[in-house]
Amino acid sequence: MKAGIGTYSFGGIESMFGLGMTLQEKFQAIADLGLKQVELLKADLDWNTNEEIKAAAKATGIEITSIHADPTEEIIERMADLGAKAVICASTPFCNKAEAIEVAHWLDEWAEKAEKYGIKIGYHNHSSEFYMDEGKTIWEHVADNSSKCFFQLDCGWAMNAGTYPPSLIRRYPGRFCAIHVKENNKVYGPGAQPRSRHAEGGGRPPMPDMTKMPREEREKMLEQMMKNFPKGGPGGNMPHRQCKLADPTSNIDWKEIKKALDETSPDAFWIIEREEFYDDHDKCLADDAKWLAENL
Repeated sequence: MKAGIGTYSFGGIESMFGLGMTLQEKFQAIADLGLKQVELLKADLDWNTNEEIKAAAKATGIEITSIHADPTEEIIERMADLGAKAVICASTPFCNKAEAIEVAHWLDEWAEKAEKYGIKIGYHNHSSEFYMDEGKTIWEHVADNSSKCFFQLDCGWAMNAGTYPPSLIRRYPGRFCAIHVKENNKVYGPGAQPRSRHAEGGGRPPMPDMTKMPREEREKMLEQMMKNFPKGGPGGNMPHRQCKLADPTSNIDWKEIKKALDETSPDAFWIIEREEFYDDHDKCLADDAKWLAENL
């Protein structure tokens, strides 16, 4: 099994602003961890040409599997050129069964467009997608009303919501193109009903083109954004629930997840993603990579 990691784990928020580690530095750090695959962010495309990305991948022996981004023709074409497997929507607002069906159809439309490029369209969950409506989670309503799109199961967020990943994987055989490896040691549930995609401000506001902004202005914007995050950073309470892989406090059975994937979605790829860290950043990622190599 080849495991990878998302560039988000090396300063994803900073990357949006063209700050922090360069993509070349991230690829080298991934190779130094002994990992072979990487999942990009849209920011990686914004700040690097495909030629630069290919050069970094060749120099480090890293395979580009996927990207977290809303699907567009340009992104699909660029990812196909990079030899990737999937374009994965990181999230989109929806609050009930009716809106989940809208999302399902939107994902299927893009999946059909991406087929000619050999690219899969996927959807990545947080905990809110496991909010219940009309007898099922709204995640299930997306899955039940789509046929061409795939899913990237973030196991940490799923368990945080109270959804057991191996059961979900087995109930939807062949629908998972990837998983996110993230630990969890406490169930908080999915939370209140998510915001509607049709409510005022329900969608994500478009970000300005950072590549055309002076560095000083980008630094100020980043500082303000970080102030607006909940205590603990982008993951909210997630840092308090993260621990070492297979730690005694963990409620995730990674070996059972692998068994379920081997039975139903054997081509799914594994991507480490950490919002925050239980210890020093580099040590956490090294521990994750080491445990996966030795145990799965």
